[in-house]
Amino acid sequence: MGADADFTRYLDARWADLVGGLEDEGVPPDEARLAVAETLLASRGSWSRRVREEQVDVSLWAELRERTGLPARPGEPVPHGVRPFDPRDTPAEWLTRAEAARRARRARGARRAVAGLLVAALLAAGWAWWAARPAPVEVRREANPLPVVWYAQNELHLADVVVGLTGVEEFVSWGSGAAARLRSGEVVRVDADGDVHGTDAPPAQLDDPPEAPPLPALGAYDVVVQSAPVPGGGWAHLLDSSRRDGGQDAVRRSESGRRALVVCSADLRCGEPRTIVESGGGTIRLR
Repeated sequence: MGADADFTRYLDARWADLVGGLEDEGVPPDEARLAVAETLLASRGSWSRRVREEQVDVSLWAELRERTGLPARPGEPVPHGVRPFDPRDTPAEWLTRAEAARRARRARGARRAVAGLLVAALLAAGWAWWAARPAPVEVRREANPLPVVWYAQNELHLADVVVGLTGVEEFVSWGSGAAARLRSGEVVRVDADGDVHGTDAPPAQLDDPPEAPPLPALGAYDVVVQSAPVPGGGWAHLLDSSRRDGGQDAVRRSESGRRALVVCSADLRCGEPRTIVESGGGTIRLR
C-alpha cells in the first residue's frame, strides 16, 4: 500500500511537468500524455526499488525522451514548473488508455507466439513428410519386347515404359498399366506412363487370378512357371527348362536356367518358345 500511495503522489505532483516538458520539446499533446502514462505504468510494479536505488526524476526523464524519440540528455532531470496544475488534465484517463494499449500489445504478442508455434509445427510436419516420403520411382521409355507386362531385377515392364519398383510380391495387368502388391502390403496402381500411386480398389484378379488353360505341348524338361493373359485374347506361358515337372519351388527361386515364353491364341494354337534374354540374366515374372 505504501509503494502504491507514493507512486500516486508522485504521479499527481509531476504529471504536469512530465507532459509539459515533452510538449516544450515538440511532442504532440496526446502523444506526450500517453508516453508519460505508459512509462509510469511500466514502473509501477518496481516503484519502491526505483525510488530507493535511482534518481527517479532523472531515469524517468531519460526513458520518456527515448520513448518519444527525443535526443538523449544523460543526467538531466524532469523540468520543474513548466506547467501549472490543471484539474481538467489528470492522468487517470491516460493511465486507462495506457493499460488498454499494454493489454492489446500482450494479446498481439500472444497471437504472434501461437502463430509462430503453428508455423513451426507445420514446418516440422512438412519436413517429416518430406523426409519420409518414398523416393520417386525411376521411369524410362522403352518398348516392351514381350506381349505382356513382366517384372525382372526390380523393374516392371509396361508397353512403353520401364518402372523401377522394388519389393513387388505380385502384379497383374490393369488397363493400360498394372496393379502391384508390394512387400509392405501396400497396393499401388502403375499407370501407362509410369506414374505410381496408391489405390483402394485394386482389380479382383490381383487376389483371384484367372485359371490359365493347359499348355498343349511341353518338352520333357519344361515346367510352366507362370501364365498371364495376353491383351486381346490368348495366353503367354513362361517356361523354365532347368527343372523337371514337380520342382516348382526350386524353379521360382532359380536365378539361372533357360527361360522362354510361349504365346498361345484363344483357340490354343501356340507359337514356338522364345528364349528370353531381356531380363539380363535375372528371374523374370509374369505376375
